[in-house]
Amino acid sequence: MSNQKIIRLSPNPQDFGHDCDDLDPQMFASELPVQHTHVYYEDDNLGLYIGVWDTSTMVEAAAPSPCDEFMYLLEGEVEIKNSKTGTMEKVQAGEAFVIPKGYDCQWHQTGYLRKFFVISEHPKEDIPTTPVVEGIIKLKVNNSSQMAIEDSTGVEIEPTNTPFVIKGKEPAQKHLPSYKDHTGKFIAGTWHSEAFNSEMQPFPRNEFIYLQSGSLVITEQEGDEQVFTAGDAFFVPQGALCSWRSIGDVHTFYAILQSS
Repeated sequence: MSNQKIIRLSPNPQDFGHDCDDLDPQMFASELPVQHTHVYYEDDNLGLYIGVWDTSTMVEAAAPSPCDEFMYLLEGEVEIKNSKTGTMEKVQAGEAFVIPKGYDCQWHQTGYLRKFFVISEHPKEDIPTTPVVEGIIKLKVNNSSQMAIEDSTGVEIEPTNTPFVIKGKEPAQKHLPSYKDHTGKFIAGTWHSEAFNSEMQPFPRNEFIYLQSGSLVITEQEGDEQVFTAGDAFFVPQGALCSWRSIGDVHTFYAILQSS
């Protein structure tokens, strides 16, 4: 049996803020900020790191991003500057976005900021000379059961029942993949489902989920139930044995890393 467990993320972990991060001055174009990191999950072999991070006012040194990073802003706002064009893109609290690996950019921020993060930085993958996108990718916020939306590249929503084996009536489940890395293993987007009930089975991938609306009840192999409602975030490691149930419609942001 799998011993992988679902991890609930808190925006304010116990003792968060007690120990400051050790920072390299060369990483900044401003005075050193005060930063804290709480890692909920890490896998050095995959290069997968998930947690909560905060910072005071700062400007980072411009450089190509060493990783693909999904972020959901809990507090504050930031502007990401394109180092080649000078274009600034703003992200505010309540928004989710991705900075692509290899994107040459600079983080500009005034005031306090806190975020959930999902980093994909495989140790055997070089930084690409050309990123998938020369810019940040904002994930769509959607509360329509029709999900009649497209992303900025014109990729339409896709029907999907994966990774669930459904019990009873088959629901409409659709996702909008807003970003996919060079390898096709790291994907971020938006997902919608009508009410559903699934069989107990091993989860086929590593997935971070932020629940935009609705509620989910996830039962693990020992029979323990975890209830997630709008505003909750959690991580399901690949191989976790679980079943899922939704009473009504749900909408999520997701960040997926396939390990194989």
